[in-house]
Amino acid sequence: VLSDPLKKERYDKFGSFDDPPSSHSYTHHPFDNLFDFGFGGFDSGNSFFQKHRISMRTFSHTLLERSYFQPVIIFAYSGYCQLCFHLEPIWQSVVNDLEPLGYNIGTVNAITDGNLLEKMRISRLPSIVVVVEGRVIHYRGSMQPLSAKAVRVFARDVIPNTFLLKITNHDGLRRFIDQWKNSNRISVVIFGSKENPRIRYVLTAMKYATFARFAYVYLSDQSTEIVKMRQALDITCFKCENILIFNDFPQEGPIARLSVSNGQQFHVDTIGEFIEQNKHLTLPRLSSQSYFDDLCPVSSRALRSFCIILMTTDSSSDLSQIASLRNFVHDRKDDFKNKRLHFAYVYEGGRNLLILWRYDQKKVRFAWLNERWPIKESISESDLHLELEAYIKGVTKLNYQTTLKSMLDEYRPSWFTRISRAAVRMFETTWFSLTKEETLPLLSAVGTLLIIFFIGYGLSYASSLEEKSRSYVSQEMRKDNKQTADDDDQWHPEDPRVGPGINNRPRVLRKQQRIMREMEPMMHELRAETYFGMIRLLKPGCRSIVVLVDEQSKDILLPQFAKHVWPFRNNKTFSFGYLMVEKNLSWFRTLLEHTLPAENGQTDGSSMYERLKNINPRRTLGTVLVLCGWKLYFNMYHPMHTPPGKKHFLGFDDDGKDLSSEDSDIDKASREETQALRKGQHLKLEDVLNDLPNWLDRLVEGSIRRYYVPEWPNNLR
Repeated sequence: VLSDPLKKERYDKFGSFDDPPSSHSYTHHPFDNLFDFGFGGFDSGNSFFQKHRISMRTFSHTLLERSYFQPVIIFAYSGYCQLCFHLEPIWQSVVNDLEPLGYNIGTVNAITDGNLLEKMRISRLPSIVVVVEGRVIHYRGSMQPLSAKAVRVFARDVIPNTFLLKITNHDGLRRFIDQWKNSNRISVVIFGSKENPRIRYVLTAMKYATFARFAYVYLSDQSTEIVKMRQALDITCFKCENILIFNDFPQEGPIARLSVSNGQQFHVDTIGEFIEQNKHLTLPRLSSQSYFDDLCPVSSRALRSFCIILMTTDSSSDLSQIASLRNFVHDRKDDFKNKRLHFAYVYEGGRNLLILWRYDQKKVRFAWLNERWPIKESISESDLHLELEAYIKGVTKLNYQTTLKSMLDEYRPSWFTRISRAAVRMFETTWFSLTKEETLPLLSAVGTLLIIFFIGYGLSYASSLEEKSRSYVSQEMRKDNKQTADDDDQWHPEDPRVGPGINNRPRVLRKQQRIMREMEPMMHELRAETYFGMIRLLKPGCRSIVVLVDEQSKDILLPQFAKHVWPFRNNKTFSFGYLMVEKNLSWFRTLLEHTLPAENGQTDGSSMYERLKNINPRRTLGTVLVLCGWKLYFNMYHPMHTPPGKKHFLGFDDDGKDLSSEDSDIDKASREETQALRKGQHLKLEDVLNDLPNWLDRLVEGSIRRYYVPEWPNNLR
C-alpha cells in the first residue's frame, strides 16, 4: 500500500490512508445521499472499489512484472458511472472467489487515474481486464447484465494452457515424468474429479512454473488408459483430488502425495506448502538466477545455509559424475535434511566440489573441498561427510570471498521464439486495443492503398495484353507473308490465284525506299570538308561508320549499307558516311601504312608505300571502317579480311588490273591468300555486305580487333 505515493503521503501526514478530514464541519443534511453526486458522483469514498485501488506507479513497477507468475484482474470505474456501482455487489462476489485462490485484484478510478486507463487502452466504463504475462486482455462480454460466473470463467480461460498440461493416456504420463532431466524441474501430477482443471490448480501451476512442471488428469474418466494410471499409482477413489510429485528418481514412484476425498477441495495454502516442501530435485542444476536465489538464499551468520556445488561440463563423459553425486545425496538425504545444506551442480568445467555461504545478495564466502569427484570408496565418502560437518559446525572456515554476477538463464527462449511471441502479443494487443474511431481511418487508408495497387496492376496487365496482341498479330502477318512467298514460288499457271510475288515485291521495295529515305540525311561523304566533323572532332565514345564506294557501285552499296546500319540510327554515339575511292584512295593507303606489319626489318615510310602503291581500288569496294577519332583506332570489315595480321587481304601487291586478272594475283599470293582471292572472285558486288550485320553485332560486343594509329591522315580531298 505504501508504494502508492498518495497513500504514503497521507499516512505520513495523518497516520491513515483515508482522505484527510476537512477543516470545516457542517451539519448532516438528510438529502446529502441523494444529491452528492454533483460533488464527487456516486463514489462516496466508502465503496468496495476503494479497497483495491491501484495507481500508475503500482501497475508499472509491481503488478506488470508480477503478472508473469500471478495474474491480476482489474475493474475500471468512475465516480459518475451509475452502472459501475450497480455492478459493485457482483464485483465483490468475484473478488471474494478469486482473491483467496491467488488472483491479484485491482480497481482503477477513471477520474484520478486516467493515464492508467489510457495505458491499458480502456475506452468504456465499466470495464474488466486481466493482465497476464505482461498482456492486457479485455473482457468482451456484456456488462449489463454481468454474472460472477462469466467473470470467473474469463479469469480462468485467459491464463495460457502451457502451464498445465492435460494428459489422457499412460504413455503420455510416462513421457511427462521422464522429462525431469531436460527441464531440470520436478513433475507435479494433479488428479481431479472435474473434466476441466480448477482455477486454483492453474494459478498454482503458473506460480511455480519456474521450478515445477504440472499436468492434469481427469480421474473420473472410465477409459482404459485412465484405469491403468489409477492402478499404477494406487488411486482407488473417483471423487477425490490427488496431487503427486515426482523428482529425479521416477522409478521409485512419487516422493510425496496429497489427497482429499468426498468432494472436498484443497486449500491454496495447503497446495503451496506441499509444493514448497518438495520444490527441487535431489540434485538440481543451477540453470538460472532464480534457482541460485532459491537454493542458496542469503542467510545470517547464526543460521548459515550452505550450498555444495559440483563444477562440471555438459559433455556426455561427465554424466556419470553427476549421477554419482545424485546417488550420494539420495542415499544420505535423511542426514542432510535438517542441516540447511543444499546440493547442486553447474556447467562450469572441472570436477571439484565447492561449498558456499551467501551472506549478501552479491557476496559469498566459499571453500574448495579436499575430495575430488567422483569418489568410489566408501571411506572417502565418509571423509567427505565429516568435512561437510566441520563446515556446518564452524570448525573449518571458508577461506575465500568473492562478488557474484547474475547467472544466465539456460532456458531463456531463443531470439526467434521471443520475436514470434512479441509479434503475436503485438497483434493480440492491437486487436483488443483498436477502437472504432481508430479502426475506420486505418481501414480507409489500407483500402485506398489496395485500390490504387489493383488499379495500377489492372492497367499494367491490360497494357501487357495489348502488347502481346500486337506482337501476335505481327507474327501472324509475318507467317502469312512467308506462306504467301512459299506459295508464290510454287505457283502454277492453272492456279486461279494471282501470279507469284505481285503483292510481296512492291512491299519490300517500299520498305527499302523508306529506309534509304530515312538514312540518306544521316550519311555524309567523308572528304576534306567533313574530316573534322566525322573524325578529328568526335566526342569521346563516338564513332563514325564509313563504307568505301565508287561512282559505279554507289547506287548498289549505299542502299545495302543503309539497310544494315538502320537499327543503329537512334544510337547517338554512331555517325554514318561513305568514302569515294577514286578521290581518296591515297588517304586509305596512308591509313593502312600505320597498321601493316613490318617486313624484313624495314619500318620506314618509303618501304610501306612501295608495298601499298599497287593496291587494287576494286578490291576495296564494300570495305567498312569504324573510326574512333578520340582514341585513334579503327575497325575494318571486308569479306576477305582475316584479322590475324595477313598483309595481302585487300589486294596488296596487286598489279592494278580488274577482278578478272587472275594470274597476277595467284602468282603473288601464298596458298591461303589464293583461297581468299578465289573466294573473292566468286563474290559478286551485291553480296559484299552480306556479313556486315553479324560484324556489327560483334563490334557492339567489343570482340572486333582494333587497329591503332599514331595520327589520322589529313590528305582527304
